[in-house]
Amino acid sequence: MLWVTLGLSLAAGLQAEDALDLDEPEAGFFSRTFNRAETTRDNWSERWIDFAEGVDYYFSKENSPPEYKNESYVKLQLRETWEEHGEIQTDVRVKAKFDLPNTQRKAKVFFSSDEYTENSLEERVRSNSTGERFRRKESVSGIEITPDDEWNKWKRSARVGIKLRAPLVTFGRYRIRRPMEAWGEWLPEFTQEVWYFSDRGWGETSEFEVIRPINERFGLRYFTVLEFEDQNDYFENVHVLSLNQGLSDKSALEYRVGSVFSTEFRTQMTAYFFGSSYSYKLHEDWVFLTASPEVFFPKVDGWNAEASFTIKLDVYFSQ
Repeated sequence: MLWVTLGLSLAAGLQAEDALDLDEPEAGFFSRTFNRAETTRDNWSERWIDFAEGVDYYFSKENSPPEYKNESYVKLQLRETWEEHGEIQTDVRVKAKFDLPNTQRKAKVFFSSDEYTENSLEERVRSNSTGERFRRKESVSGIEITPDDEWNKWKRSARVGIKLRAPLVTFGRYRIRRPMEAWGEWLPEFTQEVWYFSDRGWGETSEFEVIRPINERFGLRYFTVLEFEDQNDYFENVHVLSLNQGLSDKSALEYRVGSVFSTEFRTQMTAYFFGSSYSYKLHEDWVFLTASPEVFFPKVDGWNAEASFTIKLDVYFSQ
């Protein structure tokens, strides 16, 4: 519950900042706490960017281009889910990237405390925690290359890296993405990935997404993902339809309904779910809080409803 307390402290600090005159010598406790947290965050972000630029200079022997905004970042995500039967699941995840602008193909060094393809497709599209903690043997690191030029309107990226465990597990991923011409008011996009892990074999993930703005505050989004992993020898497929509502510059609501299919035994629906998410920007562009209630109906449990409530805190350290 420590991170929940941190989130509440940050929120209270923002309220105190609005209510108090910071020029007064006796500032409130929450205001002082928040100011210290912001100062610490700014210091860490500056050190991270300086380190990334130092790595870039070591390889290229050139300084960053004038007025270049370095895209290096560290993302800390804390997520906790309260399930209907009293169980509590907690995730702690860290992701990081070093931006190397002077490399020939815009390379980035990346680190992640978890590799998302380790989880099932169902787990990845839901808001719930999966119990993932920071474990070295599941952490991955490597190089990502994203060319500036397009290939027949396709945007490309490639990753190669290792899992940080013994024996080392190598992996590679190639992704192509193409925003397509508008279908009336619908904006479609297609993404294709092919990946390989030396301990699991190969797999592929295909995603198709369409977005339709309704007005200044509302928008529809539909996406479907089809995934195949060679060692499983069957397809997983999800469909999600969501309605997004902008409440203010800092907050938004999402209402969604989704279904999960599998061809493991025969093509069939294995689950469906309803949920919503309330997102709030606690401060600027680096502290975000999201609350997500959800009702999940799995076939293996006779389609009985499983209610849950998830709180997620995202903290970014970047320029």
